[in-house]
Amino acid sequence: MAMAMARKENFDERGFEVDEERIQRLKAQLLDTPQKLDIQRIEVLMESYRETEGLPHLIRRAKFFEKLMKEKGLYVDESLIVGSMAAFPMGIYAHPEWNIDWMKKDVKAVSHLGDVTISDEDKKLFEEVIAYWDGKTLNDRSNKKFEEMYGFSPLPPQVAGLFYNFTSWPNGAGLANYHKVLTKGVGGIIKDVEERLKALPLSNVDAANEKRVFYEAVHTELRTVIHWAHRYAELAKDMAAKEKNPERVKELLEIAEICEWVPENTPRSFREAVQSLFFTHTALQIEQVGCGTSLGYMGQILEPFYQKDKQAGLITKEEAVYLLKMLFIKFQEMGYYFGQEFQKANSADMGQTISIGGITSDGKDATAELDYLLLDAQIALRNIQPTFALFYHDNLKEDFLSKAVDLVRTGVGQPQFMNTNIMVQRLLDQYRADGITLAEARRGAVAGCVTTAPNGATSHHLEGSHCIAKALEFALNDGKDPLTGQQIGPKTGAAESFATYEDLYEAFREQMQYGTELVRNHGRIGCMMSEEYLPVPLRSSLLDGCIENGKACWAGGAKYSTAVHIICGVVDTANSLAAVKKLVFEDKKLTMGELMKALEANFEGYEKIKKMCLNAPKHGNDDDEMTALVRKVYDDYLVSYYRAGPCYLGKKGKPDAYSKSAHNLHGAVTGALPCGREARRALTDGSVSAMPGSDTNGPTALANSAAQAQDAAAFTSNHLNMKFHPATLEGGAGTRNLLSIVKGYMDKGGSHVQFNCVDSDTLKDAQAHPEKYRDLVVRVAGFSAYFIHLDKGVQDEVIRRTELKFH
Repeated sequence: MAMAMARKENFDERGFEVDEERIQRLKAQLLDTPQKLDIQRIEVLMESYRETEGLPHLIRRAKFFEKLMKEKGLYVDESLIVGSMAAFPMGIYAHPEWNIDWMKKDVKAVSHLGDVTISDEDKKLFEEVIAYWDGKTLNDRSNKKFEEMYGFSPLPPQVAGLFYNFTSWPNGAGLANYHKVLTKGVGGIIKDVEERLKALPLSNVDAANEKRVFYEAVHTELRTVIHWAHRYAELAKDMAAKEKNPERVKELLEIAEICEWVPENTPRSFREAVQSLFFTHTALQIEQVGCGTSLGYMGQILEPFYQKDKQAGLITKEEAVYLLKMLFIKFQEMGYYFGQEFQKANSADMGQTISIGGITSDGKDATAELDYLLLDAQIALRNIQPTFALFYHDNLKEDFLSKAVDLVRTGVGQPQFMNTNIMVQRLLDQYRADGITLAEARRGAVAGCVTTAPNGATSHHLEGSHCIAKALEFALNDGKDPLTGQQIGPKTGAAESFATYEDLYEAFREQMQYGTELVRNHGRIGCMMSEEYLPVPLRSSLLDGCIENGKACWAGGAKYSTAVHIICGVVDTANSLAAVKKLVFEDKKLTMGELMKALEANFEGYEKIKKMCLNAPKHGNDDDEMTALVRKVYDDYLVSYYRAGPCYLGKKGKPDAYSKSAHNLHGAVTGALPCGREARRALTDGSVSAMPGSDTNGPTALANSAAQAQDAAAFTSNHLNMKFHPATLEGGAGTRNLLSIVKGYMDKGGSHVQFNCVDSDTLKDAQAHPEKYRDLVVRVAGFSAYFIHLDKGVQDEVIRRTELKFH
């Protein structure tokens, strides 16, 4: 069916045919085309930085962005949606201004779609890059400043796994105000900036000059986005002039007309709105790629354009889903690389989350028709990106929830179910001092993987990922890391010196406080360095408050600001504390010395002790005492977090409780634990998930435990993974059972839950024969990934997760 049969105001929608074979070709291109490093960004970076020495960093970054967008290679493939980060399909960028350590090593590069090819010719440039950036990257500057301020290097604690720094890859996530682009156009935003520039008094010494520099940088980048879109229009016209197929000529000319109009102007059709949003999103990723540039309620902001076209007879549901599929393929194409540690910690996840469902600013169900169509597109494609977050409340329609379960059944681990009520409580508490309203809190959305924030108005600085299990490990080893032998934490006494469980717990709390302060101090320095050296004018222009305040987001210009401080390993810690308490201090089946010998030997030759540790109480079995212990660790962590002070911008902040795949990174450098976990194995995923294989009382028991194991509103996120055999979720009964788990969990205070619907035997076979499973998707943490491209530590952890069934 042709998409358009009539003229629209100032625009002739020429139409297209729904062609599912084209979708399959584009999807195959994703999976079949090898990922390759696009070296052009690095080349332009080097040229631009040499040309702009001495200029303010806001201007340097703007001029670099301008130069890159004017020179970067472009391509138009079969997709009706155009735009890309790289100059060719499946190309990825690297960002040496953050980190060059990986360039110094001859390592295998892996991104979200597999191995990354870096040619020998490209590697020749690395020497020049290293010579220029060594000592000047954000990571180098942050580590040096930390050592100057605190008198010791932050590197040994990082190597030991106490924390993973967030200064070695692009800083910050967030929810840009895409709605502003769709309702004002980039041209309208430029007019606003120009008016503010004209109103500024001339000055070289005060805040007016700082505003002028900011506005000039924003103006440059916004104009550059328009120029970049026009470059696509010219490319499409050039291709049309050479094309022999009249249908393709028509298609290319339509692409050219759309690119000449958006994102500069407000869209005149649904298709233009989709293209405008994608141009904006891609430009943000080009300015600063990184996990966490999420899309908010994308379907709901596109809904008016869809409904207008639909009512005019210009589009059908099938045609809208067709465009959305193309959009999703474009989203999944985006990737990046920052070294092997980054791959272990993040699995190259992009965090392009779309929020669906939820409530309006006046508390009514906000679900749009496009939210249904978004689900339809993902059910058909089964992509790893974008990912979906369904904001659950009791007034959601049954058919919408059933469609969400249909997506779960595909095995892609989407959508994640979020508790709208908890999110509202969380945002009202965190941003009360900044004047947040109930209406704003109701429209909060997922920023990144699972973190929630006010939509379109929140700047996300990053502090680091903190492993709480290391605090217990240090407490058992008098502050030493058992794997490196280095003294990392304070001396709190040898394990054998603890006369009571309370003595051990106090040593653990002291180690936790020390680690929290160290990680947060390093993170605050990283935020400071980001503000000074790597500002983001374009991102700032699309966060409410920055243009109004004349200040970039890293400098506090956004209406709301937070700092992402991730903690993982709490469940491993609580399980280990419970084991020591029971086996050593209550039942006295072991002495502390015997337990420590078993841990030092990684349980080799101590199989009986390992079995005792594994059989000790575990989180996830609806055990009130065990649940209370997990809750106590989380509550005590909050105390240590706030004792460590506010975030870089002086805001209250809240810690984030989730894992990404950092539970694999931290686990790889953590020794054996009293919970029975062996050394160097991935820690427990999420924040309230069960240690793999330890939740033996079924899904309801796990959900009950998880719902009460953490004050979810006190953290910016919460994270529960559950894994079901596909047969368990079949049919109407499977749908009812799963939604019953979700409702029960939410009613009891749970904040987040997501489901893997996959057979463990299939995963094991995929690990052994990856060539047969190139499109097998699993849910890891707040993201989905192709199983065969995951680090083996993550693969093993997903396989070990308990396969739940309804009884």
